[in-house]
Amino acid sequence: MEVRRGFSQKEKYKDVILTIGFYDGIHKGHQEIIRYVTGQAKRRKGKSCIITFPSHPFGFFSGRPLSLITTWEEKEEILAQTGIDLVVLVDFTSQLASLSPHSFIEKIRQVLEIREMVVGEDFVFGNKREGDVRWLRENEKVFEYKLKVIPCLKVGEEKVSSSLIRHWLKEGEIEKASLWLGRYPTILGKVIKGKRRGRNLGYPTANLELYPEKLLPGPGVYAGKVIVGGNHYKGIVNVGSKPTFKDMSFGVEVYILGFQDDIYGEEIKIELVARLREIKQFSSSLDLVKRLEEDKREAEKILE
Repeated sequence: MEVRRGFSQKEKYKDVILTIGFYDGIHKGHQEIIRYVTGQAKRRKGKSCIITFPSHPFGFFSGRPLSLITTWEEKEEILAQTGIDLVVLVDFTSQLASLSPHSFIEKIRQVLEIREMVVGEDFVFGNKREGDVRWLRENEKVFEYKLKVIPCLKVGEEKVSSSLIRHWLKEGEIEKASLWLGRYPTILGKVIKGKRRGRNLGYPTANLELYPEKLLPGPGVYAGKVIVGGNHYKGIVNVGSKPTFKDMSFGVEVYILGFQDDIYGEEIKIELVARLREIKQFSSSLDLVKRLEEDKREAEKILE
């Protein structure tokens, strides 16, 4: 997979099957589109391509960043697994936002010979969101591409979307999010020193300095797979406060089952598998330890 920054004109790619979008999470709806793009490129002996952005356009328009289901690094890894040939990564600037749909397509055509444009049915683009499926359909002959519209996937009456998956994660609905992502949602962070309360209880935890733009699940205790140095372990993850210790500050810490190594300063990934329970205040440290023992048994069973 080739990753190219911006619309520089070093060379022009021919016979491109193209899709455009931020594709946060690359959920099953996105996967349908990408599968069609890569399949068509192989059938037509062309090049499959996605134009995407390192930061969400919402952040540009709202002035505040949107928490992401997938970081760019995660997205790049997932896209590489899809078999896409080319990723064009474009910074979402005021200049880009001001382009009309016509000007935006013309800018793309400077570097990509678009053979087929593939989008979801709710796709919009261009200044004031003036470009949509109808616009693309009306301009097929003008720009000499064929338009393919992929219907949205639905859960009941709701369309599967990044916004819906964000809602599920905030509610702690890990199973729903995982089902429609096609993988487990993740937490990323660097291990830092904590207050060593867990160690004193016999449950040493790794406290995390979190990736700043990464979306976290709602507060709770979760079972998850912990990836450290390429190795996978079972873990219990606390997201939120520690009320038993009168500590209401927000944080994420993970108890890695059967793990004793010193990993301060290391980057780890947690794949969230299930929510075990809400965060509770226990009357004593002894009661907390008893509950942690139950959490451990349940997590081991879930992660088996």
